[in-house]
Amino acid sequence: MGRVIERFASTVPSLSHSEKHVLYYIEDHLEEAKNLPLTELAHLNNVSTTTIVRMCHKLGLDGFTELKYILKTLDEDQIPSDENIISRHHQDINGMLSQLRIEAINDLTQQLVRAEKVIIVAVGLSKMMGEYFSKLLMQVNKPTFYVYESHIIDLLSNMVGRNDLVIFISSSGETQTIINIAEKLKYHNTNTAAITNTVDSKLNKLVSCSVSANVERVKFAGYDLTARSTLLVLIDIIFESYLMQKLRKRK
Repeated sequence: MGRVIERFASTVPSLSHSEKHVLYYIEDHLEEAKNLPLTELAHLNNVSTTTIVRMCHKLGLDGFTELKYILKTLDEDQIPSDENIISRHHQDINGMLSQLRIEAINDLTQQLVRAEKVIIVAVGLSKMMGEYFSKLLMQVNKPTFYVYESHIIDLLSNMVGRNDLVIFISSSGETQTIINIAEKLKYHNTNTAAITNTVDSKLNKLVSCSVSANVERVKFAGYDLTARSTLLVLIDIIFESYLMQKLRKRK
């Protein structure tokens, strides 16, 4: 998967055939596309400028100008402060743990205990975390399922019950597919929660509660190498807290 397609992987399925054609053209001609004006890009792909602007909106962008900015900064590396990989991951885990608030963990786990059903939503590289968390909950007989396909995610507002809890897992907390459904569910007063690597993310502002900690962003050669292991640690902590609250409730 190329860098452009990977950057917009969660929203590519929503594009029309002609919009995908433009995006794949950009992927294959990245250096040239960085400097192409809108009209020229449209001409080269035999589409209208409206098609390209519509594609940008479906990708979660404000317009073509934002797309050009992303293309030009795609190769910029965010070098970690510590070049020792083991040391950096050690700092990520310790830094994440030091930022956690027990009140936030208790808030989320109390919602887990009360929920009739738990729906876990995760896309892209976070999908495996969604599956992992759902299996932890299912093994203790908590009605749970996880969703990762965009067309199912779009229908969630019609599938969630009043006493259900939707949990979003996202490293950046800025994935447009998740942001869109979180906004819909907020409008429907659905119980929602987020687990992210970014405290001040857009997603965290849309949900009822969140468990998050800032993790150093690392980008190299156009690839996002930000640690996802911190999300797994958060999930393990939340699950243990859930079991403890459940046992106390039985007593």
